[in-house]
Amino acid sequence: MLFDTEPKTSLSDLFDREEEVEKLKRGLNERLILVLGIRRIGKSSLILSTLNSLGIDYVFIDVRKVYDGVTRKVYIEKLLEEIYSSLTRLSKKEYIRSVFEKIGIEVEYPVKVRIRGEAKDNLSKVFEALNEIGLKKGKVPVVFDETQYLKYSTLGLRPFFAHIYDYMKGITLILTGSEVGLLHDFLGLDDPKSELYGRYYYTVELKPFNEDKSKEFLRRGFKEVIVEVKESVIGEAVKELDGIVGWLVYFGKLYLERKEGAIEEVKEIGSNLVKEELKELEIRSPFYLLILKAIASLGKAKWKNIMDYVTATTGRKVNNATLYRELNTLMNMGFIEKVDEEYRVTDPIIRYAVLK
Repeated sequence: MLFDTEPKTSLSDLFDREEEVEKLKRGLNERLILVLGIRRIGKSSLILSTLNSLGIDYVFIDVRKVYDGVTRKVYIEKLLEEIYSSLTRLSKKEYIRSVFEKIGIEVEYPVKVRIRGEAKDNLSKVFEALNEIGLKKGKVPVVFDETQYLKYSTLGLRPFFAHIYDYMKGITLILTGSEVGLLHDFLGLDDPKSELYGRYYYTVELKPFNEDKSKEFLRRGFKEVIVEVKESVIGEAVKELDGIVGWLVYFGKLYLERKEGAIEEVKEIGSNLVKEELKELEIRSPFYLLILKAIASLGKAKWKNIMDYVTATTGRKVNNATLYRELNTLMNMGFIEKVDEEYRVTDPIIRYAVLK
């Protein structure tokens, strides 16, 4: 169902991503795949639906679930728990159990995995087991969703990923990132000092729907539940929410329940959802929200517009190097984009939340 707010797990529920699905399938024999796109664009849905359609075993780890927003850390013990939990989703249970038990991992289906020893050794053991399974039964994709959060890990994972890449040919690493620049920085793919420097990686990128595709998505979603909706309503929703599938899904679901005021409610619910993201920005730098407000208030803003706004708001001149750095970071994090010397906020709900 298109208007289901959970990540899609079947290709029949995935809209207009045939090209991305085929590209992901073609890349599954590679060692490292990056799936990129802004927040709420459907990266998890693409991966889950594609892997399920192939009927293969895989491991899926949502790194956001183990990120501690208070300490701003990913504790390796919590990450291991999430990995253990995902192991129970594998289908070849008896074979997998025997492989794990050989290296001292006790698996209790459907909910428990027990392992003794230090966290780093345990992590290595789990991946050694997955590698053995992959070599004998076909490659095992291991997905780290929103990988950029691993830069906060209490255990440095970049050398570990490099080891998997170089020596574990039974595993395909699939790393997703909505903060594309930060993901690249964390992996250090272009940094000569990084353990992953120079490694080939395969990329699948998801873009927002254009206006026509966004309207078609809503029409098809309403058709699924046999509800007629005026074109003017669909047009207004697309105008306000753009082509970001996560917000279009919310609108469709809320319209079915309430009809009137669904667009405004999506904006309110959405702004509450992104509030934590904005708080995180404010902790990192006092300039991030000011820059976002400058851009959001104008719709599109040039360098001078942003500089003038920040200077007027703070009462002091910001040096060019600082503004350049902060703008680049916001672009790396996926909050803004630059087109023809103008900056814009990529997500209309973030724009709305910033201006509230």
